Order: sequence, then structure tokens, then C-alpha cells
Amino acid sequence: MPRLTFIAYKVAAPWKSRALVVLLAVLAACCAAGSAAAADAKVRLFSGTDEHWVPFQVAKAKGYFADEGLDVEVTVFTTGATAVEAFRAGRGDFVSAGDLPSAAMWQTGTVVGLAPLSSDTDIFAIVGRKEINSPADMRGRKVATRLGSTGEFLLDRYLASGGLSPADVNVVDLAPPDMVVALAHGDIDAFAWLAPFTTRAIATAPGLKLITSAKGLANNRIILSVTRSFAEQHPDVVRKVLRATRRAVDFVRANPQEATEIWAQVVQGDAKQSAPVVRLIHFDMTFNEAFVDDMNKLAKFMVQKGALKGPINWSAAMNTTFLGAIDAKLVATSP
Repeated sequence: MPRLTFIAYKVAAPWKSRALVVLLAVLAACCAAGSAAAADAKVRLFSGTDEHWVPFQVAKAKGYFADEGLDVEVTVFTTGATAVEAFRAGRGDFVSAGDLPSAAMWQTGTVVGLAPLSSDTDIFAIVGRKEINSPADMRGRKVATRLGSTGEFLLDRYLASGGLSPADVNVVDLAPPDMVVALAHGDIDAFAWLAPFTTRAIATAPGLKLITSAKGLANNRIILSVTRSFAEQHPDVVRKVLRATRRAVDFVRANPQEATEIWAQVVQGDAKQSAPVVRLIHFDMTFNEAFVDDMNKLAKFMVQKGALKGPINWSAAMNTTFLGAIDAKLVATSP
């Protein structure tokens, strides 16, 4: 004990006190720099609410974002299209949305696509009255979807398969929960959207059925994008977000039940009802020809509607270098 006391006294000598002060100052500066770095790692990510966005909740809950040194705030919206509206107001860094709103964002030049996240045709469908058996039976009827979403694209493709156009029906713009209620109450005759809203509607009221799935008509795709300025200023963070998301996607594919339960706890969903939906979604971040082909078909539809001035300029719309840095196999074709 005397020796310890003596050493403490020696450190308290004047010149060593000054050295101690300098040392403490250096440590304080390092801590401040560390705090600044942590602040720089703060990321705002916007997404939709339904099962397509399970990976982000998994990445958050499983610590995949944290493992990359990121503090990611995941904000969910009713739909991807609604998330895009908030994102374009300048309140987010990353946004995950459907193909139609994503393509519209890219045209602004301020947002760039990073990677596909998922696709599906089995849970994407049109439901309605049992007497509706073909596009012709929809003539003059009220049909709901979310305007500006891929649901509108599906409705257009289905009507076109029977020689009809949206002008031949009364298209109503509704949020997904409202579609279910409106159909059950008889306020609309059909709607084009995703499960579990489609399955929930059929189970809610008699006289309703699945009119058609999206197979052969449209492939519902979810995409991750980022503001161009953020990508230019924080390329390392972009790679980290993609790497964590890739881990989450792999987890969802291997553990759909647990992934659904994680998601359900956050969004107050029904894991039992949603787990079969998650299993039907094809989660895959590969940028390939199938993705490009689907997006080009969608762009053609948007040009016809006046929502796009021309086809997608892939060299400007997506930056796959970040994705390729995670895994070269994820970039299977050239933008």
C-alpha cells in the first residue's frame, strides 16, 4: 500500500501533472471524434409496412445494422408509395418501395437505385364479387387500388388482357385497409392489391373470391434506393446498409417463421396469418435480366400514362457498384 501511495504522489508532480492534462485532452478529443463518427453512422430508412419489408426489421432486431456500426432508424408507412412521398420531401436517406414509385423517383435525378429486394406474383392479385369472371365483367364497376403503385399496373394489365382500359371502369384510390372494408361493405366491386389484404377480404364477407393472381400479368418488385447525395458523401455507409440487408434477406429465406414473428412484433401484425405470405415472397437482391425486363415493361406503362417522359435510363437510374462490392454474383447483368 505505501508503494502505491508513493506512485500516486509522483504522478502529482508539476511536470507530470501537465503531461496528464495533455493525455486527458488527447483522450477527450478521441472520444469526441468517436462520438462524431457514431453520429455520422445515423441512417434514416423508409419502407412500407407489409411482409415485403420483413428484412429491415430482421436486420434491426438481429443487430446486423449494429454489427456494421450503424444506427438505423426504420420508419414504416402504409405502403411503399406513401414512404416515397415522405422520402421525396427530404426526410430520409434510404427508401424501399415498389417498382412503380421507385422508377418515378429515379427520373428526378436525385435518387438512385441500389438493389432489388423481392418479387412475387402469387400474393399479388385482384379480388372481388363472385360474378366477376373476366375483365369484361368489370366494365362500369368500381375497382380500387393504390394509384401510383404496382397495384395500378396489375389492374391495367388485367383489363388490357380483355380489351378494356381503366376508362372502362371506375378506378378508386384507396389505402389497403380501406380496400378490405369498402369491398366487404359493397362500396366497391373489386380491388387489386397484395395478401394478406386480399385473403382477409375474402374471409371477411361472403360472395367474394380471387378473380386473378398476377401470374403472367405483373411481377410485384420491391427495391432499395438512396439519395444520390448521400451515396456520394457516404459510400462506406451505403455498402454497410447493403451488407446488413443481405444478411437479413438470407435469414428470412432460411427462417421465414422467426423472421415473420420479428416483423409482427414491430408493426403489430399477425405472424400466424403473415408467415404463409412471407414464404411466397421471393427475397433476392440479384440485379439480373428478369428484373430489368419487368421494370422496362412497367416503364412502358408509365410512359403511356404520362408518369414518365421515357424509358428507364439504367446507367443513371441504378448504381450497382455498391451491390457488386458486397458480392459480385449479385450483379448478373449490366445496368
